[in-house]
Amino acid sequence: MITFQFRAMNTVIDCCFLCREEEADRIAAQAEAWFRYAESKFSRFMPNSELARLNRMAGKRCFISEAMLEVLLLSQSYRSLTGGAFEPLILPALREAGYMDTFDQMAGIHTSNRADAELQPIADSYVLDPAMKSVVLPPQTEIDLGGIVKSWTAKRLAAFLRETADVNRGYINAGGDLTVWSGPDAAAQTWTVGIENPWRVEADFGFLELVNGSAATSSTLGRRWMTSRGTMHHLIDPRTMLPSSSDAAQCTVTGPDAVECEIWAKTICILGVREGFPLFSRKTAGRFESLAFTLDRETYFCGEKSSLGTRWRDMKPDHVYDTEHIHHETYRPESEHP
Repeated sequence: MITFQFRAMNTVIDCCFLCREEEADRIAAQAEAWFRYAESKFSRFMPNSELARLNRMAGKRCFISEAMLEVLLLSQSYRSLTGGAFEPLILPALREAGYMDTFDQMAGIHTSNRADAELQPIADSYVLDPAMKSVVLPPQTEIDLGGIVKSWTAKRLAAFLRETADVNRGYINAGGDLTVWSGPDAAAQTWTVGIENPWRVEADFGFLELVNGSAATSSTLGRRWMTSRGTMHHLIDPRTMLPSSSDAAQCTVTGPDAVECEIWAKTICILGVREGFPLFSRKTAGRFESLAFTLDRETYFCGEKSSLGTRWRDMKPDHVYDTEHIHHETYRPESEHP
């Protein structure tokens, strides 16, 4: 079992793989090289990235790589699935909120907004032509794929290692977006993942037990900065084009797909528990579960009640929304169920 980490995409990438000793260095190098490649494609902070070139050509047809096409198709699909809560065309709003540089460069800096412009919600999405491998962004818009690309990169790397490199057991954590897999003797190969308590960072709130699957955590508390308008964070609500003001401070989602876990964790943080949980339950049909922390320091679980104590271990949420007994339109605490 080899364990290593490196920094890419402005976060720490943690990896743990079971492989032959003579393969360890090569596999570690492949993992880091893949993340570097994805960063060179999708970073908005690299002026020569494919994403930066795409943004400069807004309003014109732009030919794109297979990787960009795949991520843009996924982004379009998740925009529809979440009712627009996940919106890639938010880069102007991030800049307007003061998120001009990487967070590492911004840390501890008090920044002013670029302007006092009031941005309008995005009316039209980009237009993809998969056959031509091309896209047209709406004029005067810019795209940011930071809300999807870390989990996509981890998912693609995991698939390569399992299917091509014969790595039968592994763990990839890209800044809170993680995926794990185990070999044939899966019952003896559970991965235990701690869930950070945002109000007591020195102690985990509980643990996730995963054999094969993924989890993602999103938060409005980590990437925050001061501006002339007050405290800002990086999760933009597309309805207002401002940092979200929902009751959700942090959300962890687990399920079979790393990318969808990341999308729903961000969506619930943006929409909040009351609006986000019903949408999440309706659209995922029990395939995913979530745990949300709200600003009033309450915890909300959405999933099968039987998962508490098994998949979700050593935790007692304040409110349990059992998806087996909840009407899709109205969410009530477990104690209020008939």
